[in-house]
Amino acid sequence: MADLYISGLTGSFDTEGMVNKLLQIKQKPLSQLAQKRALVQGKVSSLNNLYGALSGMQNFFNNLDINSLVSSKKANSSNSNVLTATATKDAPNITMSITVNRVAQTEIRASNQGFSSLNDTFSSSGTMILKYWTDSSNSQSFNINYSAGQTLQDLVNSINSAQKYVKASVYYTGTDYRLLLSETDASNSTFESTSSNSAIEVENLPSQLGSLETIQNAQNASIKIGNSTTPVTSPSNTFNNLLNGLEVNVKETGSATITITQDFSKIDSSFNSFVTSYNSLVSLINQMTSKGAQFQGDSTIVTIKTGMIRMINPMINAGLIEYSDKDGTITINNQVLNNLKNSNPEKLTDILSNLKNNFSAQLTAWTGAINTYRNIGEGQITNINRKISELQSSLVKYEERLRKEYSQLEAFINKTNQISSRIQDFMTSLSEMTKGGK
Repeated sequence: MADLYISGLTGSFDTEGMVNKLLQIKQKPLSQLAQKRALVQGKVSSLNNLYGALSGMQNFFNNLDINSLVSSKKANSSNSNVLTATATKDAPNITMSITVNRVAQTEIRASNQGFSSLNDTFSSSGTMILKYWTDSSNSQSFNINYSAGQTLQDLVNSINSAQKYVKASVYYTGTDYRLLLSETDASNSTFESTSSNSAIEVENLPSQLGSLETIQNAQNASIKIGNSTTPVTSPSNTFNNLLNGLEVNVKETGSATITITQDFSKIDSSFNSFVTSYNSLVSLINQMTSKGAQFQGDSTIVTIKTGMIRMINPMINAGLIEYSDKDGTITINNQVLNNLKNSNPEKLTDILSNLKNNFSAQLTAWTGAINTYRNIGEGQITNINRKISELQSSLVKYEERLRKEYSQLEAFINKTNQISSRIQDFMTSLSEMTKGGK
């Protein structure tokens, strides 16, 4: 019998080839499980996308405040360089002229003496008393300690850490460094500076700083409404609740007209958000249930699309949206929407309220169903992974057994070959001896 070529020990048996072929046969179920897992993973991925789209629409309706859509107000200024305004739903629809006589400004005071270098220090110690007037009758006082050997910056830091009403800084005049004190926020005080009185006062100022001089007076903003002769003042440039729900911010002197009207911009943005969310959801369902797709004909998925069509019928009947028979997407009819906003906002509110109520309830059921569907798929993946792991462990043991058995077989063949070789040598020798006898 002719010998077979192999790469094993004996040269007569292909152990590696035999083991690999047997393992390939045993690995077929493993490949089938991997293919099945990939299919289920693809379904779960699609369900995750669908669940996310449904949850996104659900969040939209949860955050949709129907009343605020039609009750919002906006305030427009004829001259935003002079003033701007914002309005809440409580503001009346009104047009009013405002004249800005003065804008608010903070008081700024500085020492009239200073140091030639930032490294110069005070020659004595003491306690400086900082007083801040919040109005013409009330003030806040703070004790600021300073010591010989400290710098001007040390004093600035002590002032700022001791209170919140006055901001201290180092002021460089070009020749020396002085102490600068300014109001942190003009709204903290209604006090207005005069030639003899200041909102910021200091007692026991270090002698090396001289005294304080006023660089800028504290001044309240002042406006006049229409033909009124009574000014309206504010410590800052913001006039809160000038009317119910109206806030005015003045910027410079001059006149401007404020017009307060209904603000329907939230209605437009809400409709656009709904349409975008709806169309994204429909497109996803179309993709999942198209011909040859994983969920073609799946009633759970298809029912979501048909259910949404049913719930938007009132909007279609009202002409608010246009429906595409081709793919089920929708678009807004802006002309009808604008007419309803201006002529019948109550009807618009009713339509939106019904839409929210219907979708909110149904979306809860849909997300629950898809989540259950998704959990089933994830459970299948877990089971497949377990089977794959068990099969892989079994294959490892099977391979070990095969190699052990074929190793023993190869050793046996090797021994047999050795015996055969010795018999062949004996027969050759015997033949030679027989030839010699003749």
